[in-house]
Amino acid sequence: MSAKNKHDIMDDLLKGTVEDAAHEASSLAKLIHRTGETATSTTPAESSSGTEHKKTSPGDSKKKSTHYLSEEIFEDLDDAREKINELVHPRLKSRISKSRIVNQALSMILKDFEEKGEKSHLIKEILKDIRKK
Repeated sequence: MSAKNKHDIMDDLLKGTVEDAAHEASSLAKLIHRTGETATSTTPAESSSGTEHKKTSPGDSKKKSTHYLSEEIFEDLDDAREKINELVHPRLKSRISKSRIVNQALSMILKDFEEKGEKSHLIKEILKDIRKK
């Protein structure tokens, strides 16, 4: 296709009617999906080289959430990530993220809370913090 005859999907989406936009959005989605398939199908050597494919399980689903941390905790989290990276094998360093640390820490704290209830470390620390203020 020559440069003059190329169909500008984004331009149509932005300037077209609602009906056109729905059709063009569908076309864009198909193009994106097809491009993703092409990229993965053109690299058969990578998939056959014996590398493990990431398997997802129901517990692996993630949701994005924003929570505010004190500056001290934020810095402690950075420090913890650096220290953990020093302790693990170099191949695993890329898998140590602040999100992973927070997820694991929360999982441990919430498990303790479920088991011990009001005697859990979480409740004790929350009450101690509230009483300070």
